[in-house]
Amino acid sequence: MKGLILFYFVLLIFSTVTSQVEMEKWRMHVSPNVAEDVVYADGSVFAILGNALLEYDIEKEEQSLWAYTNFLSDVSPSSIAYDKKTKTVIIGYENGNLDLLKSNRIYNIPAIKLANTNGVKRINKITTRNGLAYLSTGVGIVVIDLQKKEVKDTYHPSNENLDFLDIAFYNDSIYAIDKNGVYVGKISSPFLMDPSQWKKKNTIPSYAPKGKYTNIEAFGDDLFLLFYSDSVYFGDTLYKINSGNLEIFETNELIRNIQSDDGFFLVSHYDNLKIYDGDYNQVEKIFQSKEGNHVYPNGACSSNNGFYIADSDEGLFWVKDNYNNKYINFQGPRHNSVYRVKWTKDKLSIACGGIGGSGPLFSKDGGSVMENEQWISTEVFKQPMLNNTHTWDFISTAINPTNKDIVAYGTNSGVPLIITDKGKVVDTFGFYNSLIEETGNIGWGNIADMSYDDNGNLWVLNGYSIKPIKVMTSNGTWYDYNIGSNVNNRVALRFLIDRNGIKWASFKELGLVAFDDNGTLSNSGDDHYRLFTTGVNDGALPSFNVYAIASDFDNNIWIGTEEGMRVLYNTENIFTASPGQYNFQKLLIEYGENVEIVLGTTHITAIAIDGANRKWIGTATSGVFLLSPDGLSIERKFTTENSPLLSNSIMDITINQTTGEVFFVTEKGLVSYRSDASQGDDEFSNVKIFPNPVYPNFDGVITIQGVAYNSDVKITDASGKLVYQTHSNGGTATWNGKTMDGKPVSTGVYLIWSSIDSDEYKGRHVGKILIIN
Repeated sequence: MKGLILFYFVLLIFSTVTSQVEMEKWRMHVSPNVAEDVVYADGSVFAILGNALLEYDIEKEEQSLWAYTNFLSDVSPSSIAYDKKTKTVIIGYENGNLDLLKSNRIYNIPAIKLANTNGVKRINKITTRNGLAYLSTGVGIVVIDLQKKEVKDTYHPSNENLDFLDIAFYNDSIYAIDKNGVYVGKISSPFLMDPSQWKKKNTIPSYAPKGKYTNIEAFGDDLFLLFYSDSVYFGDTLYKINSGNLEIFETNELIRNIQSDDGFFLVSHYDNLKIYDGDYNQVEKIFQSKEGNHVYPNGACSSNNGFYIADSDEGLFWVKDNYNNKYINFQGPRHNSVYRVKWTKDKLSIACGGIGGSGPLFSKDGGSVMENEQWISTEVFKQPMLNNTHTWDFISTAINPTNKDIVAYGTNSGVPLIITDKGKVVDTFGFYNSLIEETGNIGWGNIADMSYDDNGNLWVLNGYSIKPIKVMTSNGTWYDYNIGSNVNNRVALRFLIDRNGIKWASFKELGLVAFDDNGTLSNSGDDHYRLFTTGVNDGALPSFNVYAIASDFDNNIWIGTEEGMRVLYNTENIFTASPGQYNFQKLLIEYGENVEIVLGTTHITAIAIDGANRKWIGTATSGVFLLSPDGLSIERKFTTENSPLLSNSIMDITINQTTGEVFFVTEKGLVSYRSDASQGDDEFSNVKIFPNPVYPNFDGVITIQGVAYNSDVKITDASGKLVYQTHSNGGTATWNGKTMDGKPVSTGVYLIWSSIDSDEYKGRHVGKILIIN
């Protein structure tokens, strides 16, 4: 026994340690830099970070991320509060859902979300008192009994369907505000669900449409009301309500939030936090954080001999004064907004801009890359080469396969192409130093999509131009190509280089163009192109708008439109084929006497091919479908109803082919799922087996990653007895740790044999795994 234990110990020392995401697990990619609100909760601090909740244990200095992919019941938290009496953290959401967090457990109360009622369900603010939580919403003031975990009452301060933004308890009354006024009811009244029990304060004027009231807060003997100006920048005013009238406390400011906490009155301005004591002495003004950066607080709380700030630019951090601070940070993208993604050479790149209809959003969020779980961001404001330029809306990206430190971003702005090296902008291209064409005469250009080829040449799709397909060679020389007058000044959509080097580009209200430069970038005389449209002999597309293009292992071209999906099987002769011989095909399934088209007329927005040649299909409103390699059967479907997918509206998909992790860009952020397929490695050069060792409490599957495509995989015990056998999905196989008759295996070391024997390749790999039961 001693020898066996020693053998296990040696095996553990030499086992490969990985930090891989477990099979079939989800994770969110949350920015640590944008905190929207913060509360102190009995030794911990909780901050809203876009689609997740950050918990920081002050004594242990440990942080945890609560998200829809693991614990929370929904996405997009809109408000947070803490009740000392019941020791409960209350989390409200944009859609009215509600979570109660106590003793590391979540209890969900979906009453508002599921209610069949008129009004905006968003939980705007949460106020606690005597074990009750008061939720300010557009369907009234909803009262939650935190001990019983149920809705106790709903107050209606008005007969109108008003959106109530905040409440406060002051003297013997409860004050509720909407954007135009203040309503008052007696706390002792048992009939506050009746609008007649409330009175609107006629002495408080309505400033609509010039602005709105946003917060009301009781502090000491006073009641404060915050007015936000819609018409005047730095025109906000903080009032005291004095005998029913408004008395100015601060004016000509830009104020985001007011809070009373632990004897302090906290006023979050645009670029500073003012801290007042009970006598309204300003005891501190926090205007800078780490390395002298400005603070941009959305909220704050008092704790730990200082203050925790929820900052819109630096996330959550603790400050004592302007020179003593500490960041509570973790690895994540710079921003939660994502528009396009690419994965190349174990590196993820995201473009964080967008298109508003056919115009710009003027987003300055830039782009980010992730490699080895580390994020580097390219921020417009922090790049010297982008200073004093009209740069916004990063809408496309590509990673150079010959040097993955080089990442390109395409924009819809005055600087249409940006080249970065390890996150730093090293070059920019526009209308005077490249062949990129301007959009009309408005001073900016559009690079809708892009891709590097295997030689490091960057191909870009230049929207609103005469020659939309252009290339910048690895030595910096530019060429552009004629692909017909039909594409002139069109809105460009998607671009792809297939496995044969053919370039595919789609254009709004036109269709799809295939282009072949014949490998001679500088010689246009041997070029070919073909336009595919909805014509019965000209491509048979289901729509003129192709929003997704993908090339599978057999170089079949898959496209997605707002009228469904099609595939072109024969791509070898597309430039010489006769009319009708290069049509895209419907995917048909027979059900008895009926024939149906796979996915019908579903609006397809993204297509990605995984290591098993399966098709991941993103849709505009129906979530994600996983199709078999031939596309004729649906293997999985993910929606917000049956998975942690953040939204059923999918904007883009990319895949880490090494691990099989699939990244989904949704309208609510970036989320990923570890699938059971990866790209095969015929050399078996980097096989990983994990977890290793397997402990008794493990209830997942054992993953064998990095084997050859469609390998035979056999598991034997140390004596060579066959325990289990399977077939890899692309380059990944899984084992549930049981024998072929479903019984858990005994404690011991097991050998994993993977092999391939085909006309092209022959090879094998032997690995070891320790299982402790």
